[in-house]
Amino acid sequence: MSNQLQDIDLFKSIFQSSVEGILVVDVEGIIIKANPASEKLFDYNKGELINQKVENLIPNKFKKNHQNHREGYIAKPKARRMGQDLDLWGLKKNGSQFQLEISLSPTIIKGEQFVIAFIIDTSKQKKTEKKLKISQSKLKSYSEELEEKVTRRTNELTTTVEKLVASNLNLEDQIQETKEAEKSAAASKSLSSAIAKNFPNGFIIVFKPNLEILLIEGEAIINLGLENIIVENTNVDDIAIFSEEQKTKLKEDISKTIAGEHLRFEITYRNKYYSVDTTPLLDDTTVISSALFVYSNITEHKKIERDAKDALKKEQELNELKSRFVSMASHEFRTPLSAIQTSAILIGRQNEVGKEQKREKYVTQIKNNVKHLVVILNDFLSLSKLEEGKVIANKEVFDFVTLSKTLIDEVSMTKKIGKNIIFSSPELPVLLNLDSKLVRHILINLVSNAIKYSPKNTDININITESGDHIFLEIKDQGIGIPEEEQDKLFDRFFRAKNAHNIEGTGLGLNIVKQYVALMNGSINFKSKINIGTTFLVKLPKPIKL
Repeated sequence: MSNQLQDIDLFKSIFQSSVEGILVVDVEGIIIKANPASEKLFDYNKGELINQKVENLIPNKFKKNHQNHREGYIAKPKARRMGQDLDLWGLKKNGSQFQLEISLSPTIIKGEQFVIAFIIDTSKQKKTEKKLKISQSKLKSYSEELEEKVTRRTNELTTTVEKLVASNLNLEDQIQETKEAEKSAAASKSLSSAIAKNFPNGFIIVFKPNLEILLIEGEAIINLGLENIIVENTNVDDIAIFSEEQKTKLKEDISKTIAGEHLRFEITYRNKYYSVDTTPLLDDTTVISSALFVYSNITEHKKIERDAKDALKKEQELNELKSRFVSMASHEFRTPLSAIQTSAILIGRQNEVGKEQKREKYVTQIKNNVKHLVVILNDFLSLSKLEEGKVIANKEVFDFVTLSKTLIDEVSMTKKIGKNIIFSSPELPVLLNLDSKLVRHILINLVSNAIKYSPKNTDININITESGDHIFLEIKDQGIGIPEEEQDKLFDRFFRAKNAHNIEGTGLGLNIVKQYVALMNGSINFKSKINIGTTFLVKLPKPIKL
């Protein structure tokens, strides 16, 4: 008798403390049992749901069809989950509606047929999914940061111990009432056992103070393949699938719960996330006798949360890139356009004979600024083609030394007086079987940067060497250098070092260079010191000898 009463208390605790709403309904659709979570879901006071028709919890437009569905289910009952791919709605006492998900499980108690319904409020989840779809399909609209996390607080578990019948009853009455209590206990145990075994989307474990498992039930036990690994009367130390660290943590949580604490934390197992809520359970003398652990699968919620964060992060990155692009483009285009406009105005004022030299000077300024605009536009076009995957390395055999000398002669025409380019290479031709256009772009960008960021009366050394299966291009200047704390960002799009803001540039050149080098299976590295200079080293593969 004592063990049966303890079982009643245990299963009542499970029924009362479940984070999901639980309704027990008879074949006529009358609610005979409702736990606190279900009363909270539908906004009813304690006990108000009992003896109500289940259709009272359904919006009017669904009631007629629901009664037909209920009668069909009673005729052919089976355990099933509803609402994952459907829009199911519940009706609160105040008339408001909310979306929900239901798991149904038929059971027989004392020869009578009942249906146990497990109910989850999915309103927040549906709203989050809708926001995520909008965020993924329309990057033009930047969604507000999703602050609400899918959480669910388990109501504090309480137990009620029924008092034994008054001591002044005679022995015959006590025997009769004991028999009735035994019948009631058997029915309650059957109902609570059905609830525990069909616990949807998770499982429950009850631990004894000596760390043995008193009860383990739930839908996920079989899904996780644990039904033959973690069984009743097993000690935590004997669970082979747990590491020593995991066992120590579990034993600490059990001890804290037995001591009266209510814990809430998350764990992962086989790439699934579980929310764990613990509560102490009392015996019939109101002494803590065991610890209840409720494991709820929150993997889907975590995925929604993670996808939302990823989408938001991508939107923020795109937003930042667009802002930097607008800022850079407005500055870089304004300067040459202003120079062109000024030169054009001055040309119009130099129409007299003898001022041909001044007109030629202004025409040259216009040409130089137009070239600068072309460089900026080419950078944008190159970046766009790279991001779209339209840049392909078209291989051809060419002499790297000859190409380098030709490009250095072209670049030297634009450098200011006092900047010396010193070129060294092997005497024999250095052949490459790569895309000559991409190699040309790499060399022009690196040499132009060396000229641009170097002061007067300094040397720029360009060296071509061979070693093993690779050709090396080294470009060394004595320029302003790159601050050490910013060197890790040098190849980022739109990056400009803080000591280079007054020097024209888009911040795209080195990003494009690195991608071109990678397309040809090469690599690029550098070293730099402030006011001493920068050295870039490009490593390219030699042609494969057949």
